[in-house]
Amino acid sequence: MTEGGRFYRVYENLDELVSVVETARGVLVSGSCVVPRGHVLDLLDDLREALPAEMEEARSILEQRTDLLVTAEDDSRRMVAEARAEAYRLMTEAQDASEQGLAMARGQAESTVAAARTEAQALAQQGREDYERAVHAGRSEHDRLVSDTDVHHSAAARSQQLVAEATARAERITADADAYVETRLSEFAETLAKILRSVEAGRGRLRGRGSDGPPLYDQDGRG
Repeated sequence: MTEGGRFYRVYENLDELVSVVETARGVLVSGSCVVPRGHVLDLLDDLREALPAEMEEARSILEQRTDLLVTAEDDSRRMVAEARAEAYRLMTEAQDASEQGLAMARGQAESTVAAARTEAQALAQQGREDYERAVHAGRSEHDRLVSDTDVHHSAAARSQQLVAEATARAERITADADAYVETRLSEFAETLAKILRSVEAGRGRLRGRGSDGPPLYDQDGRG
């Protein structure tokens, strides 16, 4: 049978089925009707045989599609369940890792804070010791400077005293020297005056002897 004959036979069987249903005796108080079962079944079998092979393939494909849809739905549900389980596992692992990281960070923070406190206490103690040493050194230096100042003042006073004493001694020595020189000069002047007077007197006597007295010198040339 050709393809066109198959379609024509399908339409004939459908028209006859419609006619059988329309002319069937109705059931009272109901929308149902009574049809000849054998004749309808023969028409349906003939209609099934008249359907092209593609229709059977399409029906098979539809059945496979249904199976595929069911399988795909099952696979989808299974994949969703697996994805949820994997997500829950990953979330649990991430939460555990986060808690472990927080615990480690908390431990490191506490250790760092303790080390920082220890270091701060050590630095504070070192600072206090340095401050005390600096204060002690400053006080010692202050006392030394005060002592040096007192010594300086004492030395300056002693120096001034020594200078005054040396000046007085020098002035006294100078005065004594001047007095000694003055005395010696006076004595020398007096002695010189006496000598000059003696010389003048001797000259006078010599002049008197030269005019009427004995000679001034003897024969040996001595006076």
